[in-house]
Amino acid sequence: MEKFDKWNEEKKILEWKKSEKFYVNIREIWFTKMWINLWFEENWKTEFLRPVLVLKKVWNLFFTVALTSKWKENNNFYYKFNNISLNNPKYKDSSYVILSQVKVMDKKRFFENIWSIWKDDYIEIKKRLTKLLL
Repeated sequence: MEKFDKWNEEKKILEWKKSEKFYVNIREIWFTKMWINLWFEENWKTEFLRPVLVLKKVWNLFFTVALTSKWKENNNFYYKFNNISLNNPKYKDSSYVILSQVKVMDKKRFFENIWSIWKDDYIEIKKRLTKLLL
């Protein structure tokens, strides 16, 4: 129950967070605040922070996909970045996209911009997601 209480406190802070003046763009990878996931979903690492790739922007909502540092055997659901330049030592291990974990998020969840991916990777991720979802 303690993990639920901790997330509840975090959620209250997020709910009343003022709209800060910052921009979120497609192809960017951000740390976002997420609650602990269940069963087969990937969990956050620390302080409810989870890296995500921004796929599409619709006003203050963003279609995102989760990142991970662990490769799974099923290659259809994972994509490894080809041309990544990891200049950010905080999170240099997130080099795989979990294509099956698409999520819509409010701008209030966005915490810190990590880096941007190359356009070629973004196009390939969109192709694979289209194939997977449709």
